[in-house]
Amino acid sequence: MNRKLRWLVPFLALAAIAVAGPAGAAAAPTVQLDGVRTTLWTDPGTTKVLLENKIVPLPTRSTGVDVKWTSTGPSIGYRFRISRGHVDAATLAGRIKHTGGLRFLNLANGKQLSLTRFRIVIDAHPHLTAIVNRNPKVRVSILRLDLSKATVAKPLPYVRVGHVGAYLTPTAAGALNNALGVSFFAPGIKLGMAHVNAHVAG
Repeated sequence: MNRKLRWLVPFLALAAIAVAGPAGAAAAPTVQLDGVRTTLWTDPGTTKVLLENKIVPLPTRSTGVDVKWTSTGPSIGYRFRISRGHVDAATLAGRIKHTGGLRFLNLANGKQLSLTRFRIVIDAHPHLTAIVNRNPKVRVSILRLDLSKATVAKPLPYVRVGHVGAYLTPTAAGALNNALGVSFFAPGIKLGMAHVNAHVAG
């Protein structure tokens, strides 16, 4: 198990006890989540490349947007609301579901691709999946999540995980190139840094 993930185990165990009570904690080791949001700040270098190639990642409905300027260029913060989720208190296996998403639009040719209803999957290989072009039958892994530099805070009833690297998967790179009529998307490109602020139900 990733060293950063191991730091979360004591907190999640305590959260399970706080939510279920002493009698129910052993029988219900899963921590339920019911909010709040995951924010993805785009990598300034990647943002610059996208804009230079007339690719604009537009927020879909219920997605918030912020912009900040860094020493290397603009970074866009997309806020995706957490609808619900669950994480095992012992193993951390689980999922966190979101509303909203992104619509990648190529201003040069009008082609586009939408990725919505993000789902963080915490397993041996943490990743993020999305529904493609609003087709619920087509859900693919679009981002590899790197927790090697993640920071963890646990002010009950919240759990906050920051500085999670988000990198394009081969599937996502291929889909973006094909749908938008370009060729510069490549597996491993750093899309940005994710920050999760989840509320423990109860």
